[in-house]
Amino acid sequence: MIRKKPIWTWALLLSVLFFTGKSIAQDKPLRLIFAETVSDYKGQVNTTKAVGNVQFEYTNTRLFCDSAIFLRVPNLIYAYGHVQINQGDTINLFCDSLLYDGNTNISKLRSNVRFRDNEYKLVTDSLDYNGNLSLGYYKNHAVISSIRDDSKLTSVKGYYYSNTKTFFFKDSVHVANPEYELFSDTLEFRTLSSSAHFHGPTRILLDSSEVNCNRGVYWTDQKLIHLWNGASILEKGRSFYADSLIFNQATDEGEGFCAVRMYDSTENVLFLADYLFKAPDNVKLTLLDNAHVIQFGEKDTLFLSADTIYSFRDTVTEQSSAIAIHAVELINAGIFVACDSAYFSERDSILKLHQAPVMWSQNSQISGDSILATYYNNEFHRLLVYENAFIASEHDSIHYDQIRGKMMTAFMDSSKIQRIFIETNAQTLYYVSETTKDTTGADVKNLSGLNQIDCVNIVVYFSNSAIQNISFNEKPTGTYTPFEDIAEKQLFFKGFLWQIDRKPKPIFLE
Repeated sequence: MIRKKPIWTWALLLSVLFFTGKSIAQDKPLRLIFAETVSDYKGQVNTTKAVGNVQFEYTNTRLFCDSAIFLRVPNLIYAYGHVQINQGDTINLFCDSLLYDGNTNISKLRSNVRFRDNEYKLVTDSLDYNGNLSLGYYKNHAVISSIRDDSKLTSVKGYYYSNTKTFFFKDSVHVANPEYELFSDTLEFRTLSSSAHFHGPTRILLDSSEVNCNRGVYWTDQKLIHLWNGASILEKGRSFYADSLIFNQATDEGEGFCAVRMYDSTENVLFLADYLFKAPDNVKLTLLDNAHVIQFGEKDTLFLSADTIYSFRDTVTEQSSAIAIHAVELINAGIFVACDSAYFSERDSILKLHQAPVMWSQNSQISGDSILATYYNNEFHRLLVYENAFIASEHDSIHYDQIRGKMMTAFMDSSKIQRIFIETNAQTLYYVSETTKDTTGADVKNLSGLNQIDCVNIVVYFSNSAIQNISFNEKPTGTYTPFEDIAEKQLFFKGFLWQIDRKPKPIFLE
């Protein structure tokens, strides 16, 4: 996600800065090598006052100032006016005043503190270094900027622990870079593991995406990022949220854990799961545990849920296919589906339902060993029901219209059944009704009898989800039984099972 001048480059700057401070705070002699005037300070023993182009030397480090008071005992230096610390040919540190206490091993730089090397510049009000704790810090806001480009880091507080080589930027941390912008409450960098740690709310703005998290780690060498305590990625046309997520920049692979939510506004589809895996370029998408896919349409919305959902995209045709495994449920345009597994191919608009599939269309239940559906434009157009094809329509909790056969084809319009063709060993059991008026004048349907007809092939025509007409081919045989004479054994075909408890429940989004 962050490709150039990442956060840890600021750490390299501060390491140089604080190592400079550490080099002053050592148990070695600091020598006064030049001053225009040198005198005892107020008659104090072992105390020197130096004025005018003052220079101190320590190993390869030089200290310049306008004036200084040098207490050889207890090894204390006060430097004033145009204070400059120079190390080698590249590092320069400036301030208005400096105090070095050899007893406490603490250096204090005050007022208009500036640091500069060939790459970066730091400006702050005050800067301290505690040699005993190997800790350098500022507590009154600092700006660190790049000399080569427009990169800049600001924070109210900054700490560097030289023993562990760990940096902390705290309070209103802001990193501005030509390619990204970062806002964080606390930013920690561990140089030994080359890892940046986000503590507290963090926001990263990139050219075409935005990353938000409350906690996170970025391993710079591996280009691997872990975010948790609520993490989100917002991209053009897509948003992604999870309790925690992992993203590998090197492989362009991502994983989300717990309460995963990804929305693609281009396809108008929402993915929900407890685990999500995204392969490079979205060629493969895996949803595990309580997986849901919700496709929003102009007229209807498709709801698909399963234990596991795999989605694949053909990079040549740009068409997708999907596999749903275990506890599959689907709702679309008044059609409700339950089965153990399902497969959908966008290329041929085929939806295959396997292992005890059941469908509901209005008050009709369709079942078989397997079902193949033609599905496109967010609508079902045809169903092929293979082996033990069965349709049941409920009148009440006891009486059901029933149709069965070896194979069944249902033709649909706007996902509503218009006619059904039953092939081989076709049988129908349907009730005849009479319409009467009640005391209020409303129409009341009363069952008057039961027709049971067997035929090689049967065509059933529907209107408003009710059987309107039946066409029998090749010498049908049948019986009619008045309602009052219907025996209990006539109520159901063998294999009848009303599975309303399997019917999917509508999904309500928060």
